[in-house]
Amino acid sequence: MILTADGIELWAQQTLRWPVSRKWSSETNMRFRSVFGAGSIVVADIWNRIEADGEILKGGEPKHLLWALVLLKVYQSDEVHCALVGWPSVPTFRKWAWYFIERINDLKDNIIKVEYRFNDLDDIVTTNCFMSSDCVDCPVFESWPWSKRMFSKKFNGPGVKYDVGVCIKTGHIVWLDGPFVASASESTIFKNGLGQHICEDEKVEVDSGPKGDSRLVQPHVGNDSKERKQKSVVRGRQEGVNGRMKVYSVLTNHFHHMKDGRENMMNAHGLCFKAVAVITQLKISTGEPIFKDEVEYDVSYF
Repeated sequence: MILTADGIELWAQQTLRWPVSRKWSSETNMRFRSVFGAGSIVVADIWNRIEADGEILKGGEPKHLLWALVLLKVYQSDEVHCALVGWPSVPTFRKWAWYFIERINDLKDNIIKVEYRFNDLDDIVTTNCFMSSDCVDCPVFESWPWSKRMFSKKFNGPGVKYDVGVCIKTGHIVWLDGPFVASASESTIFKNGLGQHICEDEKVEVDSGPKGDSRLVQPHVGNDSKERKQKSVVRGRQEGVNGRMKVYSVLTNHFHHMKDGRENMMNAHGLCFKAVAVITQLKISTGEPIFKDEVEYDVSYF
């Protein structure tokens, strides 16, 4: 079943039991976005990609994909989620919501690739820095036994951490790594992760946190004020990507899927984070860039 944007909106109206007497459509489609976190064009694209990748589990329908998006966007108790989508049983909601979160996560390897940092480069390359990187902390409820390694200074409580990389030229997400415990060193995360996938003389724009590798260039590094301003804009867009992802409450509310222990909790959170990253990247690549204009960047570290 190939879906159009109009088709997924019809499914949304049925799923949310939208009154026939009330107008649904609007120029900005904010009703759809407020519940599902993305526009109908992106959601239809996700469904079509999942279907193209292989047979969807028997009984799976577009409404079940919408259930998954409700879980990611709203992230409250299962009873609240079920109330929003027509009162399926909690086990049924969980089955299909998590099934489609996994399927969205499966799209990651074709959508987010570190080699995409070279996309759209000019014929003459004048820089050896092609991406920015920043770590994102997300709050969780701590499972027993308590561990200080889960502590995040960003919100004074337990959390998990991810590394996100953005292409400087395109503004697209090109790297994801995690989850890690919140206390994990950003320098170590780079050394064991992104640092293994870039060239020895390649640089990465970062904030003042990670250190210990010459490839990590911090805000103060630059030949003049113009270069430092360009670097600041790049980091600002990186923060914009992080913020775009956090419209999904699963990344900002305390993650409460804890009953199966810390390892399973982190695996489940990782599925959610990467699914949100896939959705965010598809939003960026289909006409919703973080910045309207291309970022000016001609900083070189040769």
